[in-house]
Amino acid sequence: MPFLLSSYVTLSSSPATFSVRTPGLVPTGIAPVRVPPLRYVCPMPICVVCAAWGHGPLCPECRSQLRAAKPVMRSGLVVSSGLFHEKSARRLVHLLKYQGLDAAGVVLGQIMAAQVPPGVSTLVPVPRAWARRLRYGVDPARVLARRVGAIAGVEVVEAVGAEVWWPSHAGSDRSSRRPPEFRLVGVVPPGSALVDDVVTTGATLAAAGRITGIHQALTATRADCPSFE
Repeated sequence: MPFLLSSYVTLSSSPATFSVRTPGLVPTGIAPVRVPPLRYVCPMPICVVCAAWGHGPLCPECRSQLRAAKPVMRSGLVVSSGLFHEKSARRLVHLLKYQGLDAAGVVLGQIMAAQVPPGVSTLVPVPRAWARRLRYGVDPARVLARRVGAIAGVEVVEAVGAEVWWPSHAGSDRSSRRPPEFRLVGVVPPGSALVDDVVTTGATLAAAGRITGIHQALTATRADCPSFE
């Protein structure tokens, strides 16, 4: 059956109740899936991305920059991403990843929860290298997995262990990326999906998939690489 995905994002600053088990893909002829309304994440009405007063959690300008991303294949895994890694979405990821801003994780978690693949009952975060976790004080995949799990009602199992350090992949092309080495530190239940903040080539997710046997993943954003276009 042919499928389509919404090419737009509808966000609201008002609190709302929404279904988070709606799959990211829908049969043609059915209303396109939209990113769910976002709830306030702090007492003050400010934009998480640009700090504009009177708009929360995202101002109209920052909301307009978000583009929904459809599921794709990356290094043998089916990857569902909430947004393209650009503009406001990239800023949200960086605020969480490099500044440890919890509000950014809350916003991304709400968007990701609406894209949890059907049949997934467990989320397995792909851990950050220990050196960067200590440097920045946050493991973004773990934060996102817990946020999504709380909203979607699925379990989070930290079954993958990380190395102390590996070269950063941010901004590098596929030829210069060395897949990190992970180790299995827990039991991976059936119906699991990996969780990470960003996917580009899928090398990191594939490395985690090899030791867990997981073939699907959920990420906050997708940064497209020219070799895949």
